[in-house]
Amino acid sequence: MGRQLQLNFTPLRVRGDAIRLQTLPFKDAQQFRELRDEHRAHYAVTRRSDQIVALPLALGATPIGEEKVVSVVENASLIRPLLEQRLVTLLSSNRRLVARYNPITTVGRTLPTGFTEADRHLHLQSRVLIAIRSLKLPDAEPLGLLWDIEIQKTCATSLAVLHGQGVRLDGLTVERQVPVEDVRMLPYRRLVGRVGAITDGHARLSERFQNVEELLPLDELYLEASPENLRHLLQHVTRNTSGRVQGKIDEIVFENSRGRARMEHIARISDWLRGLGEIELQEGLSVGIGNLLSEKDAQNFPRFIEGTTPTYVFDAGTLKSESRAAVGLSKFGPYSRHVFTPTRPNVCVICDRARRGQFELFLRKFRDGLSVDGKSLPFGRGFLGIYGLQDINLTFVEADAFTADAYHAAASKAVRMGAEGMPWHLALVQTERDSRQLAPQKNPYLVAKAAFLSNQIPTQFVAFETFSMAPASLAYTLSNLALAVYAKLGGIPWLIKSDKGIAHEVVIGLGSAAIGESRFSRKERIVGITSVFRGDGGYLLSNLSNAVPMSKYGEALTESLQATLQRVRNEMNWIKGDSVRVIVHAFKPMRNTEVESVKAALKEFSEFDLQFAFLHVKQDHPYLLFDDDSIGTKGRGEKTPVRGLFAEVGHNETLLTLTGPQQLKRPTDGLPKPLLLSLHRDSTFTDIIYLTKQVYWFSNHSWRSFLPAAMPVTIYYSDLVAGLLGRLDRLGSRWSPSVMLGKIGTTRWFL
Repeated sequence: MGRQLQLNFTPLRVRGDAIRLQTLPFKDAQQFRELRDEHRAHYAVTRRSDQIVALPLALGATPIGEEKVVSVVENASLIRPLLEQRLVTLLSSNRRLVARYNPITTVGRTLPTGFTEADRHLHLQSRVLIAIRSLKLPDAEPLGLLWDIEIQKTCATSLAVLHGQGVRLDGLTVERQVPVEDVRMLPYRRLVGRVGAITDGHARLSERFQNVEELLPLDELYLEASPENLRHLLQHVTRNTSGRVQGKIDEIVFENSRGRARMEHIARISDWLRGLGEIELQEGLSVGIGNLLSEKDAQNFPRFIEGTTPTYVFDAGTLKSESRAAVGLSKFGPYSRHVFTPTRPNVCVICDRARRGQFELFLRKFRDGLSVDGKSLPFGRGFLGIYGLQDINLTFVEADAFTADAYHAAASKAVRMGAEGMPWHLALVQTERDSRQLAPQKNPYLVAKAAFLSNQIPTQFVAFETFSMAPASLAYTLSNLALAVYAKLGGIPWLIKSDKGIAHEVVIGLGSAAIGESRFSRKERIVGITSVFRGDGGYLLSNLSNAVPMSKYGEALTESLQATLQRVRNEMNWIKGDSVRVIVHAFKPMRNTEVESVKAALKEFSEFDLQFAFLHVKQDHPYLLFDDDSIGTKGRGEKTPVRGLFAEVGHNETLLTLTGPQQLKRPTDGLPKPLLLSLHRDSTFTDIIYLTKQVYWFSNHSWRSFLPAAMPVTIYYSDLVAGLLGRLDRLGSRWSPSVMLGKIGTTRWFL
């Protein structure tokens, strides 16, 4: 099938040779803010190193610094702050008020649901996002505009109105409207806290951010448009039709986020702005907006290449290999089949007493496999047959009910049983799908998980709803369950073929989790998370730093990384003079603290020929990629490009698609974003194409599921750890983060 890629990028045509500016020394952030606010009407104010640069928007403005004239060609980056101010003015003068900068976000029309009460209290607004970026093309690197649309949900009526209508407000999170001095901008809302009680027209906040008063007027507060708040609000104002209203809201969001709708909306709004003519930045300097870039014009479009999937290996000599992990596993068995222990794992099973019979039948299928009408399904040989185990010993411990207290009691009893007899290698915990929505302290699985982890025992959940799945679907669910269980027991299902041109390659996923009492408290303690792999995808270990104040985070992370790398050095048998490449993947922007911590840790290994790369893996960026020829699959992913496309889009930056039409789960999933990979300037290994291919291979390498992931496992695993640590931290006295500093913290407990 052919393809016709299109980016949401319109290049700018710059007319003019010179930029007029004024400079003055930068002192501090407050000075910069004050200058920008005071002179907004006459100057675009930006910062370059130790100087503030003021760009006059009109002739005759009172000078505020040393005047200069510079070349446009040599200072093209200064077009951005000028254009930003001109766009805000242009949009607001055409009745499109701006909600925020970076990206410039302008508010469009309100989309009705057709339910009067819902539309009075809840507004769905279309918003246009415009980011100013340069783009690397085969023969140029023009500045341009990146376009997108989104649907913003906003609770439109104040707490005073809602309270008057009898809406229960205690326990709900609220925002306060903040006015702005810039008349071109809309007021914005800032989250302030959680309502504890209502007193004399005021909300008393039971939880709040620092510097927020405890008592605030109801007419200044609005509900945060969180899923919980919206569900509560709609149930009150629409009563029995709340389900239909929520369905309509989902439909509106989908209709505006699917590929074709976004593509058409972006084309319309960019055509409209282009039709207003060239935008004057300064006298003698203007820009015109070009057409959206399409692959039809290959010379003016990034060169997208389709990556090759990794080869999975199932033996140390790499002779047993396959292009599909599930096929190779069924054919050869797991990589560690000859050395794996325990071959008869001792497994504890926690379940609701009322579900035991069904869980026993399910686990029999898990152990022995299943077939239909004598035909073997993908899981026909079961966990024992596929993974080469002798047996699996299952011991049931029943909970009196599916509640947090009952599951905590059952888990505690199981822990005592394991301590007094044969220790547990794993705990299987029966859950219910809806329990994911429960608060952590009321979540039976999370409470049981904390009890087992506190005693260094990994756990695996099994949702009750899977018991009744049709055999064909159940086979795939059991396959994924068996994969995760084998990995949690310490097994290696497979590795991937890697670059043999270097002696040792280590890939580290770097993450962090903020630890605090609540969403509104200052989370002063932070835990550094590292997931460490060899270049062939061999999972080496996961490590956590101590939970420390932010001021001590760099030091704690350095110590944790040094200990981690020392263990890796010993395990991989590094010899003095060996070539060693260390690649760090980070999901969050790498702060100087983290970069310097990695560099400090690497100084301890100066006897090796060392290269390192810091790669930021971003989901939050302004790029969109369409395929005009893509019809999707089974009603999913129209205009969505296939998985595995990549191209350079900037200096040491690439785009990579990891979610194609086949990876979308529901017809209502919108257009997925590609990943943006950015290489940090301090990197000494700078082959961005090699690093991009490696990210793609690692996204095919999760031991949690046979399905390809939307993130490389380096990031995916660290993100799973961070998410679970954040939820466990809310269990109060039933959890201590120091538990993870034991042996369990280095295992695959999070899969």
